[in-house]
Amino acid sequence: MQKQRSQFVIFRPRPAASFRVFCFPHAGGAPIAFFPWAEWFSEDIECVCLQYRGRAQRIREKPLTSIGEFVSEISEDLAALSDTPFAFYGHSFGGIVAFELARQLRRSGRPGPSHLFVGATRPPHLESPFSPIHALAKEDFIANVQSRYGGIPSVILEDAEVMKMFLPAMRGDFTAYESYRYEPGPPLDIPITAFGGAQDKAVEPECLYEWELHTQAVFASNILPGDHFFSLTSGKELVRTIEARFVAGRSERNATFAG
Repeated sequence: MQKQRSQFVIFRPRPAASFRVFCFPHAGGAPIAFFPWAEWFSEDIECVCLQYRGRAQRIREKPLTSIGEFVSEISEDLAALSDTPFAFYGHSFGGIVAFELARQLRRSGRPGPSHLFVGATRPPHLESPFSPIHALAKEDFIANVQSRYGGIPSVILEDAEVMKMFLPAMRGDFTAYESYRYEPGPPLDIPITAFGGAQDKAVEPECLYEWELHTQAVFASNILPGDHFFSLTSGKELVRTIEARFVAGRSERNATFAG
C-alpha cells in the first residue's frame, strides 16, 4: 500500500510507530530507491521518503534549482509529520538537502531531527573536485553523470522518451547542488553519522570524517562495501545501523532527561 501526503511518500504506513526516518534521494532520484527500507525497518519505525518535484507523481511540476528552494518547500509541509521523533537520512545530493533543512529548522525554533545520517555526501564546507556539468548539452551531461557517479538505470538510458522525462529533474538537482555554497554557522547539536562506499570514486571515504566539524554531539562514520550507490548493495546493513543508532540515541537522551 502506498500513501502520499504532499511531497512525502510512505510505502508502508505504521501509525503506531514511535519513530520516523525521512529519506532524501540523490540527484535525479525518487522514493523508489528506498522502497525496500520500508520493509527492512522494524515495526516501530516508519520510513518516509521525499518526492522532489519533476518526477513520478510530481512529473508535471517544474523542478527546483536551488538548495534553498528544496529546504523552503520541505519545511512548509514537515510540520504535519513532526509529531513523532524523527531522523534524516540523505544520500549524496540528498545529504546536503537534509543538512540544510536541519539547520533551517533549528534557526526557526521548530522541531528538528534527533539524528542526521548522510551517505555518499561530501561535507558541505569542502568544494567539489569536479567541474560543473548542469549546463552541458544533453549527451555530455548524461555521460558525465554516468562516469562520475553511475546510477542511471539502463531502462532510462536506453529509452529516449523516458530519458526526455527524466532529464529535467536530474538537471535541476545538479543545478541546485553545483550552485550550493555553504554558509558557516554553529555546528548542529545532534549526532551525525556519515556513511561511505569503500569503492566510491566520487566521494572518497576519507573526506567523510570532516562531517565531525558540523556537530557538537556524537559523530560516527561507517564505510560499507560498494560504490557511490552502496545504499543499494549494502542496504540492509545500512538500515540496521541507522535503526540501532537512532533508537539508542533516543533512549540515551530520554534517560538523561528523566535523571
